[in-house]
Amino acid sequence: MSGLTAFLQTELLTLSSEARRKHPEIKEAAERLSVILRSFKERPGYSIANELAKTEDALRPFVLACETKQVKLVTIAIGCIQKLISFHAIPETSVRTILRTLTDISVHGVEIQLKILQTVLPLLNNYRSVHDDILAEALLICFRLQDSKIVVVNNTAAATLRQLVIFVFDKVAKEDTMGLEKSDANQQVEISTGEKIKLHPCAKDAYYLFQDLCLLTNGDHPEYLRLNHLSKTFGLELIESVLTNHYELFREHKELSAILKERVCPMFIKNFSEKNEFPQTMRLTRVVYILIKQFSEILVMECEIFLSMFVKILEPENPLWLRVLVMEVFRGVCSDAVLTSSIYNWYDGQNSATNVFRDMITGFGRLATEKPQSIGAHQGGRESAEYSSGNTGYASHANQGGSVTSDGLSTSTSTMRIQCIDQLDKADPPTIPDTYIYYLALLCLNSIADGLAGFALPRFSPGSIKSQEKTTAEETTNKDLTLVTDMANVAWPGLLAAMSFYLTANLDEDLFQSTMRSYQNFTNVCGVLNLVTPRDAFLTNLCRNSIPIIPLLSSGYVTTPAMGKTNSSTSINTTLSLSGTTTAVSFTDLPVHQQQAVANITLNDKNLYSLRVLLNITMFLSSTLGSSWYLVLETLQLADFLLFNRPVPKGTSASATGNTSTAASSVALRRTLTGSPASSNAINQLTSNSQPSNNQMMDADHITIISASFNRLFENSKYLDNESFIAFASALCRMSSEVTGTPFSDDQSLSKSKSSRAKIFNGRSFAVEKLEYISTLDMGRLINSSSSKKIWDLIMSHLVATANYSSTPASIRTQCCDAISDIILTAMNYVLSEYKQVNEDTQTRLLLVLNQCINYSEETNQQEPKTFSEVQKMGLETLNNLLQTSGHSFTCGWGIIFDMLRHVAVCAIGPPADQHEEEEDQGQETDENTLVEKTNERSSIDTTASSIVTGGGSIMTTTTAGPKPATGLIKVAFSSLQLICTDFLSLLSPDCLRQCIATLGSFGMQSDDLNISLTAVGLLWNLSDFIQTRRMEIKKSQPDTDETIDKDSMNIDLALSQEDDSNPRTYSILWMLLLLQLSHTCIDWRPEVRNGANQTLFRTITMNGHILGPCLWDACIWQVLFPLLDSIKMSSIRASKISNGSKASSPTANDRDSSGFMLHHSRDTADKQWDETKVLILTGVSSIFSDFLPNLYRLKHFSRAFRLLLAHLEDSCLRSSQEVSLASIKSFKTIVTISEDFKELMMELSELWRRAWYTWEVIGYGISQSMNADDLAQKKESPLLDDEPELQSLTLSLSCSSAAPISQDFTQDTLTSFVGMFTDLYRLISDSFSLEDVSSLLSVLRNVMVYSTSPQYRPDVDHTSPLQEAVLEAVQTLDMNVTGVPPLVLADLAEYMTLAFLSPPEDGRNKNRGYIPPSQRKFSTVTYIALNKKCSSLVANLFKLHANVLDLYTEGVFERMIGAYGLPMKLKYDCPPSYKHGDDKTPLWKVATDGLLQVLKIGLETLQNFGEEVPTERFVGVWRTLVDILEGSLLSPSSPPENMKIEELDVDEHFDISVLNVIQNDIVIYMGTRVPIEVIEKLVNVIRESSRLYYVEDTMTEEKEDGKSRILASDRSSDIVGTTGTIVPVMKESFAYASLMTLFTLCSAEKKDHLEVRKRIAEVAIPVLLERCEIVLKNYTADEPLLGRCPFPRYLMGVRKEEMLFFLKQSIQLKLQENILTITTGDDNQNIVKQLLLSGPRAHLFYLYPSLCSMITCEDDVVVGLIRECLQVVGLEMGLAPV
Repeated sequence: MSGLTAFLQTELLTLSSEARRKHPEIKEAAERLSVILRSFKERPGYSIANELAKTEDALRPFVLACETKQVKLVTIAIGCIQKLISFHAIPETSVRTILRTLTDISVHGVEIQLKILQTVLPLLNNYRSVHDDILAEALLICFRLQDSKIVVVNNTAAATLRQLVIFVFDKVAKEDTMGLEKSDANQQVEISTGEKIKLHPCAKDAYYLFQDLCLLTNGDHPEYLRLNHLSKTFGLELIESVLTNHYELFREHKELSAILKERVCPMFIKNFSEKNEFPQTMRLTRVVYILIKQFSEILVMECEIFLSMFVKILEPENPLWLRVLVMEVFRGVCSDAVLTSSIYNWYDGQNSATNVFRDMITGFGRLATEKPQSIGAHQGGRESAEYSSGNTGYASHANQGGSVTSDGLSTSTSTMRIQCIDQLDKADPPTIPDTYIYYLALLCLNSIADGLAGFALPRFSPGSIKSQEKTTAEETTNKDLTLVTDMANVAWPGLLAAMSFYLTANLDEDLFQSTMRSYQNFTNVCGVLNLVTPRDAFLTNLCRNSIPIIPLLSSGYVTTPAMGKTNSSTSINTTLSLSGTTTAVSFTDLPVHQQQAVANITLNDKNLYSLRVLLNITMFLSSTLGSSWYLVLETLQLADFLLFNRPVPKGTSASATGNTSTAASSVALRRTLTGSPASSNAINQLTSNSQPSNNQMMDADHITIISASFNRLFENSKYLDNESFIAFASALCRMSSEVTGTPFSDDQSLSKSKSSRAKIFNGRSFAVEKLEYISTLDMGRLINSSSSKKIWDLIMSHLVATANYSSTPASIRTQCCDAISDIILTAMNYVLSEYKQVNEDTQTRLLLVLNQCINYSEETNQQEPKTFSEVQKMGLETLNNLLQTSGHSFTCGWGIIFDMLRHVAVCAIGPPADQHEEEEDQGQETDENTLVEKTNERSSIDTTASSIVTGGGSIMTTTTAGPKPATGLIKVAFSSLQLICTDFLSLLSPDCLRQCIATLGSFGMQSDDLNISLTAVGLLWNLSDFIQTRRMEIKKSQPDTDETIDKDSMNIDLALSQEDDSNPRTYSILWMLLLLQLSHTCIDWRPEVRNGANQTLFRTITMNGHILGPCLWDACIWQVLFPLLDSIKMSSIRASKISNGSKASSPTANDRDSSGFMLHHSRDTADKQWDETKVLILTGVSSIFSDFLPNLYRLKHFSRAFRLLLAHLEDSCLRSSQEVSLASIKSFKTIVTISEDFKELMMELSELWRRAWYTWEVIGYGISQSMNADDLAQKKESPLLDDEPELQSLTLSLSCSSAAPISQDFTQDTLTSFVGMFTDLYRLISDSFSLEDVSSLLSVLRNVMVYSTSPQYRPDVDHTSPLQEAVLEAVQTLDMNVTGVPPLVLADLAEYMTLAFLSPPEDGRNKNRGYIPPSQRKFSTVTYIALNKKCSSLVANLFKLHANVLDLYTEGVFERMIGAYGLPMKLKYDCPPSYKHGDDKTPLWKVATDGLLQVLKIGLETLQNFGEEVPTERFVGVWRTLVDILEGSLLSPSSPPENMKIEELDVDEHFDISVLNVIQNDIVIYMGTRVPIEVIEKLVNVIRESSRLYYVEDTMTEEKEDGKSRILASDRSSDIVGTTGTIVPVMKESFAYASLMTLFTLCSAEKKDHLEVRKRIAEVAIPVLLERCEIVLKNYTADEPLLGRCPFPRYLMGVRKEEMLFFLKQSIQLKLQENILTITTGDDNQNIVKQLLLSGPRAHLFYLYPSLCSMITCEDDVVVGLIRECLQVVGLEMGLAPV
């Protein structure tokens, strides 16, 4: 309370100050109150507010202040009064005083008036005992202020009044909760009925207040409030506020509800009959809505009046805003399902004159159709749905440009942000969208439908009409359902008409979907309540909305072959109704333009969503639809056609139909509902737009959901009762019969007029497909249920009749066949899985159906063979499948089965008949020992490519087309054969097995179906395994049985009935018959078949080879393998000739195989296809010889067989294609690759291995073309000479092909394999491998490696090519310990090193070859660079191992090695790059230099040790070659590349310096007396030239003599004499100094080893050195006077000075060997002293003494100092001590 005290003290002080002169009584009262407040401070513990509330002294100064009328005083006073009221610090008796005071001061300004309003509300809140006139006085203050013209005062007063009025009623509610006794009520009022009611104070206040509000609002005088008038709008707002917040009080208090009846309702009825402005009408409407919503139970008659009045207001003559207000009320009413049902129950259900509920729906419908164009609808009524729904999608009122479309309903443009009924601040009607009222009508209709669904649907489960309610409230539930049923019966016509109309309008997505949900709800209500008529009406309309119309031609003419006439129409619907000849149209029968029109039809979003709703309804009502199933399924059939079986018109492709223009796509993306052609076309094209929009993605979602619903609908059929299922199946049967024309009688006969949809199908029948699905899904119903026979007969009899009906389209006939087959097989599987066995009734039922199919087909086939063969085929297929489930019960009849199956296959054996003439032309070439059976009948198969004749007279084609009618039967027959071969072989006798083999062979050679041929070959493999297994089982018990096979037994047509099935010989004969049958197929005209047969044949022999005896092996080799090998080659030769001949007549090559698929280019000709077969044969035969060599080599004629095989391999390698050649080499390798475990075998067959080496050699010379023709011919024929008579029949291919030229394009892979196989061959013949063989081998290897006509080569810069690698590996395989081998090998390897720089030798003759850059070589693709690098190290290592072999030196091998190394050293920087991508970047010249240095020391030392054993010519040749190489390397004219870095140049320079070191340390020491002096001189001159440090530009001239440069000079100064020209230093200065140093070292006496050799070298080197020194000294002396006193710059004289200083320093240190300097003059009496001086260690200084003396005058102190030192050394040498 200290806050109150402080506030009052402050305000009292201010008040006293303001009033002290004019109003002393105020000052006195204020001071008195201050004293009282101070007294309270001195008495703590008392409540100040409570104390103040006991007296009026606290209020007195402030009341006096208000009476003064002075604004300042009044402002202070009213603030204090507010404070006192808030603290409850005034007595309740003073409330009236305060109100009067407030009334008196209310005439003051705005601020005072606002403070008054702020005071009244807390005053009444804090003093709740205020009633009657005091309350009225408080309210009067606010009412008066509410009349103020000042807006802020007016609004504040209105808000305060609302709070006060609500406060009054709040007090009533609180009073009711206090539990006051009725006896305590002392206030009595009388209502209109005359009843007197006693009220408590608060209730009385509320009663009079609300009554006065109604009177004032109606313009009457109040009874309670002393108020003359009240704004009608404000009065209505107060009434609404009271009713909204305290509607429960009005229900509980009779006096208040009486006011509603007496005052409110009459007043509102009267006001609505008058014309009022918007504010009054809007507020009236709001109150009426509350009355209807909250008080309809107590105001039944009044609400009827209001609702009827509102329905009339909806008439078009009324203002739009008034109609909108009413519709907003109706929206609230309709959204309350309980209220809606109450309205029906009170009015429509009472047989009263007014049917409010029906009138409401009628009014909404009438309102909706006022202006169809405004909402995008084109026609009224439900029929309009069909014509517009197909062309529209959801409305989208904002396009890309931002413009707004007015036609249509949308939640964005057809709504108001604030409802019209809520816009209390508007004096005039707001702007209302034109379509808003239609939007409200739609919401009302949807709400009514949803409300009925809310009542009815929760009581039912989907798919069942049985109510779920089983509680004690069943009677109430039934009563509610009866009410809903009555409401639905009343509502459905209006709802259907209105909703149908709205569904044709341009609704946006949300509105359309909400409407469809309501539509679905109401349809479900009708269904569950068994209201058939409304249900079917709604379903019919929904079906029309789900599928667009199908326009065929804008001209209206439709022609189909089935009709046979032209009908004028714009849709299939009308076309079909006009046609009497058929009830359905196949898409493929339509003309192209009509197909295009149908293909362009697309279901838009409305259609798709409608279809979803239809599916939902159908699933919910599935058990009650009955005859209506046809209506639904008819629509679903068309939807399935348009959505999931999208047709493609003739002449177009899927990609073509998927392209739409950008313009059309942009139009479609707007998704408008204008219905214009452009819009509809664009929408139709939308699904194929290349860039899907959001709407397209939504379409995809719709379609996904629809697809799932489709499946779920038919899956749920298994939950239907039998009666419903029969209705469902009957509808499908009827639909099927209308498509095919098959007669169908239905117990529930439906009139044709109900069929309203187009009957169009695309290949498959929707009805048949679904019949099959529901039958297989619920097979128990068709087999076991009480109605199973009826259901089975209904479905199966219809399917069989449809399949056999003459007018049934072929595609549907096939579909029916599939359905019958699937149903029968499913039934069989069901019975077996459920009962493990099939009872007689079920078997009879299944077989009767099959019998109808097969028998009917057979009868028809007798009259017309091609008719309904697919039905017969289906019967056979189904029978075959039944065999799979119960075939084990068959015990006889296998022979008949095989005869029948083989007959089918034999009729189809052979190539196309149109190639028969070519076959006859080639007949003379056919060998009498052909391995293929000829058939009398040949099938006709169209071909478009060349054909070839096989060895057996059959023809090979690359393409077959137009399968024969028997193709299907062949497949079915083969499937049965396949089943027998896999499951029932154990049941067959030996003779049946023979028939099985023959039948499989026939199927392998039939030409109708390639896959069957391949599979038949595979089955022969299975049968072989079975036969051998049976044979071995029998042989275990009869191990010694003779298995000799005679030729008579090798006839497949000879019965084995006399053979004992317990004799292994019987199964041996069967196995050989099987191999023969396979070999027949191995030369089939189709490459796939013959290749598969070959693979199977060899796999069969390989897998069983370990259990074959000699008799079987002999028969395999001589009756199967070699005849097959020869036949394949002969067939290939004939095929090649026919192919070449047919190219002229048929130049168009076909690149498709017999199945119509594209062929790879490696198999696009007959030759290539036969090559593949030959590869298989060669590989297979060689593998057998290799794998089973231990079994074969003991056979009687194995040697002959081995040589024959080698002959075939040689022929195939040299005279075949690249592929066959490579395969031949690999096969050759296979037969010479013997495991180490068979060493004895290697020894026993040594003669055959030598024959193999001979064959290898012949092939090698054949490849290199280096042998003459006679030798080749002799070597070719020799293997067969001794066996020619016996082998004549098996060598036809060799004799025929011998004239063929040797191939000129062996691939590198072939050559690599050829070389690589030598390693394996050498292991077998190494013991007998002579030096002549080595020479021959190396010759072959050399020629093969440089083979120049391969199609392509592998890169060989970074790594050696495979061929080069193989050659090196072959060389290294040789035994180097054999005398004479190392020289041969090293000579060849040295030659390999030169290939990178020279052209390869031609015709085996070495020519004078120089370096040829790679770009200029004949074969630039092979660089041999990697080979050079590898051979460099290989030669060095090999030489180190065999350096002591004399032949290396005597035969010039060492010299050739040095030359090979020297070639890149001479080229140096001109060498080709040593790498491309590799890591080893060492240049070739460095690699060669390293290699040379490795071999030189060892080689020169060994050469010296051999001494005279090596001829002088060879010895000198080595040294001449070596010095030439050093000259070329050290003085190479090549320049380094411009991009070389300085660091790299330095590295190369130091590398050259290291070479100099090797020369002076390791080479010169071997220059003994056998080395010519000119060779030594040449070496020294090379070093001298290397020591040149600079050149002078203007004085140096060169004269070419014999290819060498010579410097012109006079006397001994041969370099530079007296010049001032520019000095050009050399690049390799360090190397030059190293060369100078080498000259000094060669003359030095420092090294004491090899003294004689070193002295010999020094005698040659000292003149060169002295000449070099003298030139330097003299030239320096000559140039110094020319330059005067100018300093010597580095670029001019610095290099020369450094050179001179170097010479002077080295001269001082140099001590020569004795007697190496000889001076020859003509004077015989030469000075003895001079000779002595020049023979000592300082002879060079004495020799240079004149030059040194001439330089003593030099002005350079350093030079003079060194000269002085030289002279001192000279003096010391003469014994003179220095001065």
